[in-house]
Amino acid sequence: MGIKKIARPMNKAKNDWLKWLKDNNATNIEEFKGNTTGKDNFIYYRSVDAFIGDCLYIVIFMVWGSKIKIDYSDDHNKYEDMSIEDFLQMIT
Repeated sequence: MGIKKIARPMNKAKNDWLKWLKDNNATNIEEFKGNTTGKDNFIYYRSVDAFIGDCLYIVIFMVWGSKIKIDYSDDHNKYEDMSIEDFLQMIT
């Protein structure tokens, strides 16, 4: 399976998260794109940080080999190693 095909569902989840943030009037939205070149790097790595009011939201989207995971945190919650489906269910 090609890299683009593997990363496509994760990129869609990241874009859904950006839309959720904008729909909820988030400010200071920042996206970090990690290094995805070379044999020892992630296939896909993005971190998206934003504020809604005084609450800081941080979500990290990762694909490493065949391992897909999302880490989510806000001022009151922290979830690690979430699947795309679990994450999307949380934000909808």
